[in-house]
Amino acid sequence: MPRNVVTKTTINNLTSALKAAFAKKAEIPKKVSDLTNDSKYQTETQVQDAISAALVGALQPSGSLAFADLPALAVGVVNHLYNVEDAFTTTADFLEGAGVSYPAGTNVAIINVGTEETPSYKYDTYTGTFDFSGFAEKVAGATNGDLAGLDANGNLTDSGVAAANVMQKVASATAGNVASLNAAGEAQDSGIAAADIVVDSDIVDYTAQEIEALLADD
Repeated sequence: MPRNVVTKTTINNLTSALKAAFAKKAEIPKKVSDLTNDSKYQTETQVQDAISAALVGALQPSGSLAFADLPALAVGVVNHLYNVEDAFTTTADFLEGAGVSYPAGTNVAIINVGTEETPSYKYDTYTGTFDFSGFAEKVAGATNGDLAGLDANGNLTDSGVAAANVMQKVASATAGNVASLNAAGEAQDSGIAAADIVVDSDIVDYTAQEIEALLADD
């Protein structure tokens, strides 16, 4: 029965093969930092720095307060967002300028409208509520084609007058002339001056019905 013969050459070849395939114990990395970060994994510090950088331009909810208690414009409160509990009117320190009214519950933030080197701070409003108190509401149950009127509060009403029945002013009319109506019921210049109309002084004090009665008697 033949025997396997192991020679020195065979052992040397096996040793070389093992060295090529396996690392020595001393060469094995013992820390993550010893490895090559070919997948670009972030460290805890890098992640925290990225979060901090992202928050620099983000609004930070900072509670509710009265308009009079809004903090002064300063770098320490940039991007702080406040819920203003009362209605207010903007001042020149606001982004939109002075004189704009906002209802209670409006959010106000302090922002930098300048640059990092030359900052300029303003209040900025953020709201999903709009004040429509200055707008007139549409009329419920209005008649189509009627002219709109206004009530004492400035709200729209149905005037009850159809636009088709409204007469336009007479073009090229002579001032002082009496208006008359054509067959379509439209106003026209009668060509007669009001000053030229003679009124019988005896019937001036009579009503239309009394005049008709007098004419009927004749």
